[in-house]
Amino acid sequence: MEADYSSLRVLIVDDQQIARQFERGVLGSMGIEQVVEVNSGREALHAVTAQGAAFDLILCDLRMPGQDGIELTRAFANLGLQCAIAILSVEDERVIESAGSLATLRGLNLVGALSKPLTAEKLEPVLRAASETRRPKPRRVVEVAEADVRDALARGELEMHYQPKIHIYSGECVGAEAIFRWAHPLHGQLEADVLAPLLERSPALRAELTEFTARRAIAACGSWRADGRDIGVSINLSPLAFEQIDLPDLLEGITLEYGVLPASVTVEVPETILADNPAMMVDVAARLRIKGFHLALDEFTGRHSAVDDVLTVPFSELKLDRTCVDGCSEHPVRRAMVEAGMAIARNLHLSTVAVGVIHRPDWELLADLGCEVAQGPFIARPMPDAGFAVWLPQWTMHKQRH
Repeated sequence: MEADYSSLRVLIVDDQQIARQFERGVLGSMGIEQVVEVNSGREALHAVTAQGAAFDLILCDLRMPGQDGIELTRAFANLGLQCAIAILSVEDERVIESAGSLATLRGLNLVGALSKPLTAEKLEPVLRAASETRRPKPRRVVEVAEADVRDALARGELEMHYQPKIHIYSGECVGAEAIFRWAHPLHGQLEADVLAPLLERSPALRAELTEFTARRAIAACGSWRADGRDIGVSINLSPLAFEQIDLPDLLEGITLEYGVLPASVTVEVPETILADNPAMMVDVAARLRIKGFHLALDEFTGRHSAVDDVLTVPFSELKLDRTCVDGCSEHPVRRAMVEAGMAIARNLHLSTVAVGVIHRPDWELLADLGCEVAQGPFIARPMPDAGFAVWLPQWTMHKQRH
C-alpha cells in the first residue's frame, strides 16, 4: 500500500524559478499540492513567521543571493522551527553533508541533505520522515538528579524561550511569556515539569532556579526595551516558589538591576496552587502588586474554587487555558467556558489572554468575544531570545502589510 503524502504542507526555498517549478512538479507526482514557493531567505522567514503558518517540510537551497542556506538554517534554528527540513543543492556532496550536519547541530529536524536534481526516489524517504514528525510523540518520562541540574546550569544548558503575546485588535506584540527549557545532551529539549519532583524535595535548588528564571526573563525584557520595544515579559515560576516569602523583594531587586519597571513584568500563578496555602499566596501576591508587578491567574478553566480565588487574590490578568481555547469555535462547551471566563474578567476589570490558539476560527471568535490578547502556535511557538529577535521584525512587516 502506497503512503499518502497529500496532506503535507511544503515550503520550497530556491532563488531559481525553473528549479522551484521542477521541484513542485516532483512533489505533485507524489500527491502533494499544498506547496508555497519563495525565492529568497528573506521571503522564507516571512513565510514561516506568517500568522497561522504551518509547514510540515521545508526544501531549502544553499546557494542563494542575499542570505544563503547556511544563514537561513541558522535563522530557522533561532526561531525554534520544529518542522522537517531538507537541504537541496548543486554544491559538492561534502558541502551538502556539512550543511546538513550543521543544521542538526543547531537542533533542526533535518530529514535529508540531497543533491539536485530532485527525484521521486530521493524525495520519498524525506516525505516519510516528515510524516513521522507530524505524529504526536508519547510523553517521555525522564528522571534527573539534583547534581544533573546543577551541572546543566554550569554548562549553560538551561535557557528561557519566549512565546509572543499579541493584542488581537491592533496586532501589536505587547509581551512574551518566558518558558523554561533544558537543552539536555541526551534527551533533547526538556520542559520545566521534569524538574517538579526535584523542586519539591530541594528548597535550595528551587530558590536557585526561581532566581535563574526571573533574572533571565527580566534581563531579556530590559534588552527589548533598550532597543525601543515596549514589550513586557510574563514569568512562569514553580508553584512552590510562592512559598518563598521574600519573592517580591527578589523580583524587585532584579528589576532594579536591569532597569526594568515592575509594571513590565507579569508573574503567572497556576490555578491549581491557589488552595494549597491561601494565606501565603495572598501575602506574596499582595506584596507583588504593591511593588507594581502584574499578576496573572494562569490555566483558568472556570472551576468553582478558582472563581472564589479570583476574588481573594489581587489578580490583574486572567489567562484562559488552552483546554478551553483550542476548538472553542466548534465546541459549544469550550465556547461556554471561554465566555464564562471573559464575563468574570470583565466584571473584575481584569485583562484577558487566550492561551494555545492554534486555528484561525478560534482567533476570530476570541476577537468577537472581546478577548484582548492571544498567544499560541497560530502566532508563534516559544523560541530562544535570538529567535525572538528574528521573529519580531518579521511580525511587524506582516502587520504593516495587512
